[in-house]
Amino acid sequence: MDMSSMTLPETLPLDKSRSRMELCMRMAKQLLLKEVEKKGNYKNLVLSPLSIDVVLNMVAAGSRGRTLEKMLGLLGSNNIDEIRSQSMEMMAMAMGEDEPVLCLVNGAWFDQRFTPTLSYKDDVLKGIYGCEAKTVDFMTQGDEVVDEINAWAEAASRGLIKDILQRGSLSRDMGLILANGLYFKGNWKDDLKFDANLTENRPFYLLNGDTASVPFMTSHKRYRRCRSFDGFQVLCIPYQSKSKRFSMYFFLPDERDGLQNLLEKLNSDSGYSHEYRWLSENKLDEFWIPKFKFSFDFDVSSTMEEMGMPFPFMENPEDFAEMVEIPNGLNVPRMFQKAFIEVDEKGTVAAAITLCFAPGYCPGPPPKNTSFVADHPFMFMIMEEATSLVIFTGAVLDPSKAK
Repeated sequence: MDMSSMTLPETLPLDKSRSRMELCMRMAKQLLLKEVEKKGNYKNLVLSPLSIDVVLNMVAAGSRGRTLEKMLGLLGSNNIDEIRSQSMEMMAMAMGEDEPVLCLVNGAWFDQRFTPTLSYKDDVLKGIYGCEAKTVDFMTQGDEVVDEINAWAEAASRGLIKDILQRGSLSRDMGLILANGLYFKGNWKDDLKFDANLTENRPFYLLNGDTASVPFMTSHKRYRRCRSFDGFQVLCIPYQSKSKRFSMYFFLPDERDGLQNLLEKLNSDSGYSHEYRWLSENKLDEFWIPKFKFSFDFDVSSTMEEMGMPFPFMENPEDFAEMVEIPNGLNVPRMFQKAFIEVDEKGTVAAAITLCFAPGYCPGPPPKNTSFVADHPFMFMIMEEATSLVIFTGAVLDPSKAK
């Protein structure tokens, strides 16, 4: 096989990037299986592994004992110093208003009964995650706290995610909430943009055999980074960037109902999750990708438990002694995420809000296909190339649905 025309971005060591990739692919698979089992009314999926990672690291940085051991195992880290180093690496990815825009905003709300330790408040929350620990009263002012968190989430997502919490949804016994807000906006590279004048309605084939008429994008430029694998194709479109390198990958099964098989391949030990990044410039006879816009929310902790990975905290309330001064009143935390994505001719806008609640007691063959027509369910992934960090991933099952 001629490798001279193929490009693979510089990456993290294989074991670290593989660990991150496998975790997000397993989570996407678990969520997708529920949709595949339906006969219609499919939900499109989008989640942010990076946002989940940030919040898990925030929790790990305040843990010790068996809880910390489980957190380290889940995150693929050797010790707490490595957790903090990874956290600083993640926060360093925030690019402000550079192209593309990537903003990471963190928040922390502690009930007045659970004072954060000085080291966690200053060294972790402020020093690493750039946020202040706010003291609130969940017991008597729960709805006011909901309003505050909703306003924070809407600002962090640039208005894309509203009402992440409903009034009355917080228990009076809530101990603390840790949160991450992520906003991404990237424009396609100038020579790879889609021509809006060429956008037209075409059929998209659903898993149940029905079709939906949706706007499909294309362009005059037919040379794209892509490659065929056993049973699926991969196509990559990079974003404009002055420093960091971000790209969006599209994973299209050969069969119209092949999305589940694709996930099986990407979850296997065959190496597809890294080999797919070896792509070459190819001329496509046909090139169509649907526009899509939707949001998705899910219980992260329940999904992990369904995957056979019980949410790893906590073995003992005392394991949170690095985080709060009197941890005995804390109970097992839960995690929730809501994400949004829009892909059109100009580029991509996406956002995610991840909340962690801690209540109290109360290489393969060369390319062979000459077209890339994403007219049936497919997967996508937005990645920063140098670090292999996955910003967003998901699946489009019915692009005619906005939610």
